[in-house]
Amino acid sequence: MKLNQKKCTIYPFLKAVRGCWHNALFIKCNHTVCPHGQSPPCEGFLMAVDADGSPILMPAKVLQQLSGESIEPESCQAVIGKRTFESVYGLYIEWHTVSSTGCPLMELCRASDKYHCF
Repeated sequence: MKLNQKKCTIYPFLKAVRGCWHNALFIKCNHTVCPHGQSPPCEGFLMAVDADGSPILMPAKVLQQLSGESIEPESCQAVIGKRTFESVYGLYIEWHTVSSTGCPLMELCRASDKYHCF
């Protein structure tokens, strides 16, 4: 698949994980039915941190589509739950999201200027 660089810039994520998604954290959502109405439920997110300490989130599904690789949570540096992420990054989420009912991780992905792949 050819990446259109104007629509999909994943360089900040790849730079943060030093070119290897295995260096990311995997944020796992354990819901079988998404409480935010996502259908089908997401497969989780990969997380890296930029130079300022801000999280860079990449939906696992997007990276899998772009790379053609199967993204296995256990192949990442660590696996954390969505609730853990929301607890640790609670203030960041509060300041960087608008909706109180939508998925904060998906909103952080969509609001990010770092890439627009989905």
